[in-house]
Amino acid sequence: MNPINKVAMEMLMALSLSFSADTGQPATNTAELFCLSKNIYFESRAESVHGKMAVANVTKNRVESKNHPDTYCDVVKEGPVRESWKTKKIKDLPKHKRVYYPVKHRCDFSWYCDGEKDIIWVQYMNGTAIEQNKTAWHDSVNIALLTMTGKMPDNTGGADHYFNHNIVYPGWALSMTKTVVIGNHSFYKENR
Repeated sequence: MNPINKVAMEMLMALSLSFSADTGQPATNTAELFCLSKNIYFESRAESVHGKMAVANVTKNRVESKNHPDTYCDVVKEGPVRESWKTKKIKDLPKHKRVYYPVKHRCDFSWYCDGEKDIIWVQYMNGTAIEQNKTAWHDSVNIALLTMTGKMPDNTGGADHYFNHNIVYPGWALSMTKTVVIGNHSFYKENR
């Protein structure tokens, strides 16, 4: 693990233990907590707490939907994949040993397959804190904890999609119901 992400993981563990002690809630699945926290951080670190809550709620709404995977990690990683050329050329390789990668710029959550390193910069390499990022990560983990323990109200009106309306207007928005605008994101839900 990258040394910077190691510090972020240590923060996550400390916040999780503190949350459990304060609320009496049992410890949350660390892998799932890390996936949801990263999704909140990378999708909305510059947004308000309200905006971060909305991203968490969309992710949770997808987990609870029959149209999406049923774990936070699988929802975050949802999207088309391609097989590695290294395993593709081996004819008799069992499916569970094959290696797949997300198709660049085609994931449901853009940060996951944008080709960039997913580093949670809470400090510089010399150990000096980057306060704005540290605060954003702290907020992301706390919001993820509240979401996963059912203590986060849904501020999106049941939305399961969103986009940054300053950057793009996706075609799928035409077939969905707009529920709310929070910060730089417009939130939508599937018409069922």
